[in-house]
Amino acid sequence: MVVFTIYLDQVFIGNLIMNYVILWAAAKLGRTPAGKVRVATGAALGAAYSLALFIPGNDFLFSVWVKTAASVLIIAVTFAPLPIKKFLACLGYFYLTSFVLGGLIFGMVFFIQPGRVSGFNGTGWVVSEYFWPGLLLGLAAFGAVCQAISTLFQRRILENLFKLVLLIKLQGVQVEVDALLDTGNQLEDPMTKRAVIVVEYDVLKPILPGDVRALFERDGEPDVWHILSCLGENPWRSRFSVIPFNSLGLTGGLMVGFRPDEVSVMRQGQPAQVKEVIIAIYHKKMDIHDSYHALMHPRLLEIT
Repeated sequence: MVVFTIYLDQVFIGNLIMNYVILWAAAKLGRTPAGKVRVATGAALGAAYSLALFIPGNDFLFSVWVKTAASVLIIAVTFAPLPIKKFLACLGYFYLTSFVLGGLIFGMVFFIQPGRVSGFNGTGWVVSEYFWPGLLLGLAAFGAVCQAISTLFQRRILENLFKLVLLIKLQGVQVEVDALLDTGNQLEDPMTKRAVIVVEYDVLKPILPGDVRALFERDGEPDVWHILSCLGENPWRSRFSVIPFNSLGLTGGLMVGFRPDEVSVMRQGQPAQVKEVIIAIYHKKMDIHDSYHALMHPRLLEIT
């Protein structure tokens, strides 16, 4: 018969750390404020429950109902009072983070152990021997996952906050373009000092003159000076100009720009006209997810 030595102080400390992280994550996911003292109190209550499981004759503590009651009590101590819907949401986040963190820790334990594991006794030995390294690695992995998710959500939220819909009209034809307000976009037409909106060529095709489209659809990188020289005496020539720009890894770049008939920004379902603006034609994709197709100059919001 294999005998394992269990150190109750380590059981308590390990569960205290895990419960604190779980409750902290549940608070963040549920957007429910909870002070450090209350989170620590809830974590200590959960750790005490884990200790009680080792008391002989307390088999009833392993029942689903007692486990559920303990979870409810922990959430109540940490977050109450809360509306019932919010309380249940916090309870759900508590279980979700518990399963994720628990899975990461046990995954790390079995990942770092070098030998073969067989049977229940072998599993118990591995957990007891590698628990602390597994705990630390699991917490690190959990933190990295949380950071990645947080960054992703922040990016999506910021994109939605700064997204706009533009209406661009030329020669009686109008296109609707999803744009992103780019606070770093300080492009101006060097001659007129008008603010520049950078727009993908593909979404501008319906409003561009046919000879301009033909020049852009030639193989290779568009030659800005060649495009302008080819327009020659074309009546549209006076509308087109060269827009210099600098970007990461590229200095002295050039784009073809043109003066549209009209540009409007949709605000609360109504178009607000933007005056004195130049559209720069960008021949590549701006976003691999196609969530926007134009970069808007921030100054233009001040003059709509």
